[in-house]
Amino acid sequence: MKKKTGKWIRLAGILFIIGVLTLVIYESFAAYTSFNSVKRVVSTGTQSDTMFSSNYLSQLNLDDVNYPVKRISLAEKDGTSTFVVQVCNYILGDSKRYNLNDITYKVTAQLYAMDGGKLPDNITEIKMNNKSFDKNGTCTLENQELKTGSAKKNEYRFVIPVDLKDKVKIQVVAEPSEGSKETVNRQKLAAVFSFADYEAVKSWTGHFLDSQANGRTPDDYDAFNYEISGNGAGTVTMTWPESLQLSKWMTGGERRTNDYKFEVDGETTAVQFQFYRNPEKISELSGKSWADLEQLVKVTFTEKVEGK
Repeated sequence: MKKKTGKWIRLAGILFIIGVLTLVIYESFAAYTSFNSVKRVVSTGTQSDTMFSSNYLSQLNLDDVNYPVKRISLAEKDGTSTFVVQVCNYILGDSKRYNLNDITYKVTAQLYAMDGGKLPDNITEIKMNNKSFDKNGTCTLENQELKTGSAKKNEYRFVIPVDLKDKVKIQVVAEPSEGSKETVNRQKLAAVFSFADYEAVKSWTGHFLDSQANGRTPDDYDAFNYEISGNGAGTVTMTWPESLQLSKWMTGGERRTNDYKFEVDGETTAVQFQFYRNPEKISELSGKSWADLEQLVKVTFTEKVEGK
């Protein structure tokens, strides 16, 4: 009888220990999932690992409607001004990392009057890839495709009569088809271009794209999308405090803790990154505004000197 009683006691003890371990693991997992579900990255810019990019257009969420305004210079010849927008299936600056799936999308270009009034009468003379804008100032190219297998890009050449370049601005949106939305992480490419004459200043600056999301504060995010934009060839240097960690996607897998330098050519106008909260210094970012965050990241630019 004692032998059976002893066996039952040992069995009960084993079951008790298993129960305790199960409870601990469950509670730990519940705490982990609860903590990690508090915040999610809401990307308003282009996640740096999205293989859907452009030389001029910025990556945005599909439901974003506030597009960045970019002033660009135009090449002029025989009474017309031209510029070319590229749409790529790879990470800008790293053609080895191309999308492993086909991408289908459409490009919609819309004209707006610079003064906010009525569009000029001769807007039908403006073309995108030899297709004229209609009388409402719209030009759409359906069923655009980027096949996988290698890095590819499609080009969209805009031709504007010289007498119209100061009178209009062009909103350009490249939006994935329903079947390609997940392929490009539910991102689209968009920007508004203006061409009024101005003195081009060769410089680069940075800002947090997530700050454009109405009503959201930095505390709503566990990571932040950051865009550096500008013009001119040279070296861009960015620095930041230890409370932020730069994603390794844009640094070739190398962990950069406080600074990063990269080269830009004369054609690149924007480069996007992602910062994460440093889990060891969570409290240092708590309660900060977007203006506070902007002050944490410093961007400087050294122009390339010809012949060096």
